[in-house]
Amino acid sequence: RMPVIRKRLQLIGIVAMFVACKFEEIESPTIDDFIYITDNAYSKEDILSMECTMLNTLSFKIVAPTPAHLLHYMLSANRCDDRHQQLVQYILELALLDLRMVRHSPSHLVASALLLSNELIGRRPLWPSQMVSLTRQTEHNLRTCAEELRSLLDAAPQHFLQAIRKKYLHEKRLAVARMPYLSLHKENASVPL
Repeated sequence: RMPVIRKRLQLIGIVAMFVACKFEEIESPTIDDFIYITDNAYSKEDILSMECTMLNTLSFKIVAPTPAHLLHYMLSANRCDDRHQQLVQYILELALLDLRMVRHSPSHLVASALLLSNELIGRRPLWPSQMVSLTRQTEHNLRTCAEELRSLLDAAPQHFLQAIRKKYLHEKRLAVARMPYLSLHKENASVPL
């Protein structure tokens, strides 16, 4: 923590946007753009100096991994086709709606979504040895999280927030939210993974 003088709040806001743009934008705004939007209230040196101060104060811990950071790599390793990829993404996006899912690390969530999707599409083995090696997670270790994801998937049609489900009902997303094995699973809900 570091105290901030009120007249420096705009500078901190500009520097925070400057740093965020470096991570999120393909073509991030330049320092001159930030000087312009502050109506020349701060110089290039002010912005760079505050950037160094801010990054040092945060110990350069400015990016937290999310499932999205790991998804492509793990989808490739699991050899997912387009439909399988969409199903995994659907499951992971449903997890965003449930605060309880934040207790799982991003890598654990992706691995559990892959395990569940492998089961739903009937892939055998459910959790191949190359996935165990890559994730350092066994099928047994992923089981609890996969069952929680399965519950979210089963509850999706009745959930009061429908935007994600509607997104995955479209053909653009290969309509994975209406795939037959999702309704088949509900009929066989007592069968373990």
